[in-house]
Amino acid sequence: MVSKSAEYKNNKIKGSKHPWAPWLSVVVVGRNEAKNLPNLFRSLPGGSEVEWIYVDSQSSDGSVEAALEAGARVYLVAENSVCSPGTGRYIGTLEAKGEWILYLDGDMVLRKEFICFLERVKAGRKDAEESIPPDTAGFVGRTINRCLDEKGRVKEVRDYVVLAQNEMGPAEKWGRPAGYHGGAVLYRRKQVLQAGNWNPALYQLEEIDLYSRVRVRGGVIRAVDLPMVDHFAPYLGLVEKLKLNFLPRYRGKNLYGAGQAVAARLKAGNFLSFIRYYPYPFVVLGGLVAIPPLYLIWSPLPFFINLAIIIWIGAVKKWYYYLVYLGNLLQIWRGLFRYRPFKPEYRKVLKP
Repeated sequence: MVSKSAEYKNNKIKGSKHPWAPWLSVVVVGRNEAKNLPNLFRSLPGGSEVEWIYVDSQSSDGSVEAALEAGARVYLVAENSVCSPGTGRYIGTLEAKGEWILYLDGDMVLRKEFICFLERVKAGRKDAEESIPPDTAGFVGRTINRCLDEKGRVKEVRDYVVLAQNEMGPAEKWGRPAGYHGGAVLYRRKQVLQAGNWNPALYQLEEIDLYSRVRVRGGVIRAVDLPMVDHFAPYLGLVEKLKLNFLPRYRGKNLYGAGQAVAARLKAGNFLSFIRYYPYPFVVLGGLVAIPPLYLIWSPLPFFINLAIIIWIGAVKKWYYYLVYLGNLLQIWRGLFRYRPFKPEYRKVLKP
């Protein structure tokens, strides 16, 4: 059992020189994912050049023990520091020793197709014929959602969840520049740290926050059109999806991370770069704000302008993302003054 009396520490960024430096660190974050963790760890690449790190957010179902049993190095987030997956990724990045970091969530399983791609990345570090484009900061593949019913059976399978097929490129050509990535992503560790690491204080949008900061520094995330992970998530009906998008809190989650992300970037003085790489909710806002003056010019004009915005979003993403970005606007309004930056406390868990 994990000792509750052990001291937590506020860890500082370690230097890049380690007595043993694997080429790849796999950082898994999770909370109460004990049922899936054995499958996840069995799916991972192993060997002396790969390390596994699991960062737990106060699980109560034996997740810590499952990760220790699998052979991972385990860190436990202090109760007062549990915030979001970004908190765990922040900690995992500090503790990782690898040149590359593969970030995964505890409800995922890595696909064999991406393990083969990882071997190419490993070879591309030194092989001139397989050399990775020099501006590459990371890679993302396809997340395949396997939505589960209440009995844990797969009810629906959805491919191309994070990025559409037309946003991805062939793996043999190292993909194409991506406009976004989700929680499953492969990054150069150096690029993450130089961009300031994951923001541990954001409830949502921690991925686009990091992505935009990496892009400002000239780093490119490349999307490769091959399966990366199977994501085992609860099946959500339309009503539940709308609640997650528009309510301030649902299923124990605070849903105003977009506002925190905006506040963080305003505080850092680089808000415009955030808009540059995540323009959609602000374009939607512009269309809504323009309704009164456009109506005075020609009454049908606001309708056509906003319809054009919906069509544009549908062409770039999918049409229903318009509703997602409407929800983002509500989150920005709710969360703009609820951003509280902090350095998470955590400790290493030793195997008994």
